[in-house]
Amino acid sequence: MTAQAAAFETRDVAFLHAAHQANVAEISAGRLAWNKTTNPAVKRVAAALMVDHIKMDFEVYQTARPLYVRLPEGTNEEQRALHRRYELAPRDTFDEYFVSTQLAGHRQTLRMLEEQVEEGAEPSVRAVAEKAIPVIERHGALLREAAQSLGIAGYVGKGGRPTA
Repeated sequence: MTAQAAAFETRDVAFLHAAHQANVAEISAGRLAWNKTTNPAVKRVAAALMVDHIKMDFEVYQTARPLYVRLPEGTNEEQRALHRRYELAPRDTFDEYFVSTQLAGHRQTLRMLEEQVEEGAEPSVRAVAEKAIPVIERHGALLREAAQSLGIAGYVGKGGRPTA
């Protein structure tokens, strides 16, 4: 195996691991938000996170299995820490904290997916990333709607704060 082939293989495996952990984290965050919020827009986000990330994780698993990629158990430490902060957030500040951190996380996930589509070597892994992009973009739109419903100032475009 050439060094270039090994690097691409490493990238594809790392992507599958990260995608799986992100899906598990989003399912858990969606469940927690569903139970903690009373805001209908945040409820819509929570429901979408649970349903869509379950489906996406199934696709990650179905792609990893024939490639003999063993997926990690659970989430990483950063994801576990964020989940603990969600659990500890008071109900009166939870929605804003949840929406703002989810907006940032979904922007990061979108970048990861786009990079995998561009740079991944394994076609089946690239296909998983490509298929997930519109789902994550839809989550971003739902999160921006929730931000507006909560009166979180400054969220425009793909969820960032305006530069002007």
